Amino acid sequence: IPEGVFKVADSQVASRWGNICEFQGFDLITPNEREARFALADQDSVVRPLARKLYDESKAKNLILKLGSRGLIAYRSVEDKDDVRSFFAVDSFVEHLKDAVGAGDALLSYASLAHIAGGHEVSASVLGAMAAAVECECDGNVPVTPKDVLTKINTMEQRARFVG
Repeated sequence: IPEGVFKVADSQVASRWGNICEFQGFDLITPNEREARFALADQDSVVRPLARKLYDESKAKNLILKLGSRGLIAYRSVEDKDDVRSFFAVDSFVEHLKDAVGAGDALLSYASLAHIAGGHEVSASVLGAMAAAVECECDGNVPVTPKDVLTKINTMEQRARFVG
């Protein structure tokens, strides 16, 4: 891989055996919980220590661990690895689940683009989660457009401002 390229990796355990830890030192990795457990041979750890272990072993700069309906947990580079700000969680933005196929790809795509555009790790993760939610609310694996994501963001923003 050429120098200066933003390196992103995802793995696959559902249809074939893939180990996310094979992608050492990448800028962003986006496995789901099952893929993380497979890579680490860990069936017992709770999610936060599992994510931390995967983050450390992969030497990734950023990790987004997808947790399905529970959202995601992300780890990012900070000077002090024990700093509580080294990880954060983002809830799922899915309102009406129709089909989750393609949600991980949407998350990876939008989070990667946000990182490349100079976005912060938190905003990249939220944007990826928004794109994943859009995909989950569609029947089938369809392209998620920027307009779709903006609509989702506006909907969530309106709900956050609701005073009742």
